[in-house]
Amino acid sequence: MTKLTIHEIANMAGVSIGTVSRVLNNRAGVHESTRTSVLEIVRRVGYVPDAGARKLARGERGLIGIAPFSTHAASSPYFSILLDSIQEVLVAQGYAGRVLEPEHTDLDKVNGFIVPGIFMDDSRLTLLRERGVVTSVIGRAEGEVWVSVDNAGGMTRVMQHLVKLGHRRIVHLTGSPIGQETFDRLEAYHNALSDAALPELPELVLDGKFTELGGYRAIRAALEQGLTFSAVAAASDEMALGTILALQDAGLRVPYDVSVTGFDGLPYFDFLEPKLTTVRQPIRELGRAAAVRVMAQLEGQTPQKQMPERQTTEKQTSERQNLENLTLPTELMVRGSSGPVPRSRG
Repeated sequence: MTKLTIHEIANMAGVSIGTVSRVLNNRAGVHESTRTSVLEIVRRVGYVPDAGARKLARGERGLIGIAPFSTHAASSPYFSILLDSIQEVLVAQGYAGRVLEPEHTDLDKVNGFIVPGIFMDDSRLTLLRERGVVTSVIGRAEGEVWVSVDNAGGMTRVMQHLVKLGHRRIVHLTGSPIGQETFDRLEAYHNALSDAALPELPELVLDGKFTELGGYRAIRAALEQGLTFSAVAAASDEMALGTILALQDAGLRVPYDVSVTGFDGLPYFDFLEPKLTTVRQPIRELGRAAAVRVMAQLEGQTPQKQMPERQTTEKQTSERQNLENLTLPTELMVRGSSGPVPRSRG
């Protein structure tokens, strides 16, 4: 009988090899039902990792930290997809990927970091740069190796879609504009209003904290305060879901009374009725590209500990300039949650 590989176990379970690796090593970050399913397959087929698979699972080529943007981000559906795609690439090449915070990590024990989501002035990047830690950033970051998505283009298309439907009072549900991606989407919202000769009203920009609950509370409070609007352009699918729930609780129908759009294209929300109009971003491709970029730097770099600090900084700067940064396209998915403006709410 041909011996099965970790890749075949992953295919049988319908998960990534990163997920199988986490199960075999009893690590966190795996849903209990998935863990049970993988272990049942392993038991049923009698799978025993060979030396190569054990080496991959242990990450003997090095440890890569993955730093979430916030506590909420670390448990969000978006980050779950991103983390799985990153670890799939890392594990396949013999690296271990773990969720770590640079400020609370012994950086001498980490080979590199992937930073998904950055602040406008991100102290984490400053720390990693000063310590000579190879870094790959998800989000535009000057002087760093980065991969991002077309946030501005995605939000622009959402706004053009809503304006074409006749909407004039459009709420933008955002988070505090301290993150680069948040700022890009907010700026695109304002630019789209300007392009359509619509007034930019501060009261229509609400802080939904990038969570379902935050979106719910922001819209519920706006309705209670008498704010009028015919559409909500949320900067995330989670906030869009919170918006729909708040509108429904207030007796309003989507999209007949208020249109709602999201941003992310999360598969978890395909159950919504009506289906959510959203901007789909290639989350898995984003994670894979970030993993490839951190490994590309590691494989062409002399270890930081063997070089004087000044030489390390200069070498890293040169390598960063030689690695092409990447902006992945986004796609507007028009579905049932957006429709023509009702005459009473334009």
